[in-house]
Amino acid sequence: MNERPEGAAGNGPVCRLRYRSEGEEHELIVGEDPLLIGRAPDCGLTLQHESVSRHHARVSHSRTGWMITDLDSKNGIKINTFRTAQQRLNDGDRIDLGTMRLNVSIGPAPSTSPARVVFEDSRDPRLQTEFIDMDQLDSLLSQRQSASEPAPIPASSAEADRAGESLTELVPSGRTNTRQSGSVWAEHLGPLRLFSEASEALLAGDSLNETLEQILALVFNNLPAERGVICLYDEETDTSEPKVMRTREGVPGDPIVISTHIANDVIQHKQSLLVRDAPQDDRYGSADSIIRLKIRTAMCAPLYRDGRVAGFIYVDRQRPDRPFETEHLQALSTIAVLSAVAVEQATLREGIRREQESRARLSRYSSPAVVERIVQAPGMAGRAMVADEGEVSVLFADLTGFTSMAERMAAAEVVQLLNQVFERFTEAVFALDGTLDKFRGDGMMAFFGAPLQLHDHAERAVEVALRMQEMLEERNQYSPDARQLSMRVGINSGVVVVGDIGSPQRKDYTVIGDAVNIASRLESFVAKPGQVVIGHETHRLLGGAFHCRALEEVRLRGKRQVVRPYLVLGRSENPRRA
Repeated sequence: MNERPEGAAGNGPVCRLRYRSEGEEHELIVGEDPLLIGRAPDCGLTLQHESVSRHHARVSHSRTGWMITDLDSKNGIKINTFRTAQQRLNDGDRIDLGTMRLNVSIGPAPSTSPARVVFEDSRDPRLQTEFIDMDQLDSLLSQRQSASEPAPIPASSAEADRAGESLTELVPSGRTNTRQSGSVWAEHLGPLRLFSEASEALLAGDSLNETLEQILALVFNNLPAERGVICLYDEETDTSEPKVMRTREGVPGDPIVISTHIANDVIQHKQSLLVRDAPQDDRYGSADSIIRLKIRTAMCAPLYRDGRVAGFIYVDRQRPDRPFETEHLQALSTIAVLSAVAVEQATLREGIRREQESRARLSRYSSPAVVERIVQAPGMAGRAMVADEGEVSVLFADLTGFTSMAERMAAAEVVQLLNQVFERFTEAVFALDGTLDKFRGDGMMAFFGAPLQLHDHAERAVEVALRMQEMLEERNQYSPDARQLSMRVGINSGVVVVGDIGSPQRKDYTVIGDAVNIASRLESFVAKPGQVVIGHETHRLLGGAFHCRALEEVRLRGKRQVVRPYLVLGRSENPRRA
């Protein structure tokens, strides 16, 4: 795989392409130069898959945004499941190149720049490196500060010295700075002093990215680092994802290259480490990244809390005049432990915010019970409304003769009547886990089988249609003759595109496809008042759950082939759904 991320254009928004290849997640930033995507080695983004052409697509940038163009590829380009030759990219778009999938993220570039990190392996680990056991450090700091309250600044220099000496004892190997390292650490970079600075900085971020940027800023404010990066670690997939990076001068133009061996050691052993003199260190000094970039000294500390590693902070220096010392490792370790708390809280806040947003959106279309099942299912809330293909049954209903009736009614009466009827219809749809798509004047549209997959979606749709007809009959018994209502219902089943569809400014959760068009035309041109008419596929899926009568084949508007509709007569004697 070949990744060549370039700097984003100007200081405006940047376009990120996220994709999975060879079992790993990757992210690429599209720069000012056109990005060629394909299998060929000369592509800026090389995707080694047989479904991808050698030169498959090109992403280019202009003042209006980012555009993707198909380069006469074999399998073409799909944006949000729709085939296209050229299209402007929007935030949240999904690109399918053959069977390879890329997700588009367009947003502002953070001050620290999205981290672009290359991990390289080193070999021949022989020399012991100075390290700190993070489990002991986490326990020590937990005794002095709760996770939710800032710790007090030491009342005396003696108290600060004791804190520094306690941390010094946690360095079991390697050289210890003989220049009163405990006192220097306690006076300038003591953990209790860092608490007061870190509490305000780390817990103030509104998002996870802002929190990570605050962490890296805290590192550069307290350590003589020249380069720094923060990666988050996923324990389930055993992968590290670079999130933010910076140098002493600002945002680097090239990716930061670090040693995979250093990162793995920190994660696996839950220890922060210091490579005091990298060129002389047989364990890490042989890495190409150390040699090529002339790294003189480096440190890495895990974001450690309660036995788990959430990521790590890596810093290094290229100048030999001021190597990292023990007190610097102690400071970085303390920042890492404090940062783990901040990252945990930021992650929880983002999770809660995403769940609230998902609940709010889902509740517009689905019953509270369905919303709860979707939100509680692991990972489903984030995927529930993403456009994708699925098999559903679509229901269209329309009140017949309502327009002429409304002409003889006051506007307030019309609204009141529609609200009463649609409220009962919505209850019927939600009772069988259906999704309410929209109200259309005196009609409505609903579907069954998404976002919650239902194997019996056809039965549920027909059952809801019968209940709605029964509700109208019941209402008509207690209404004046001039207010009698009747309704046509058309239902069809099939594979559709279902999900959030629309523009970045306005999207609706809906279904589109041939099956939807047929359902609409069955209601408009075949069904009569009081009838429920279904398509051939819906009839096949019912499997005898309802009594139906075949109607004459019809040629629906816009369809070349004739369609065999069926009239639903009622429930069978042994229905599969009560």
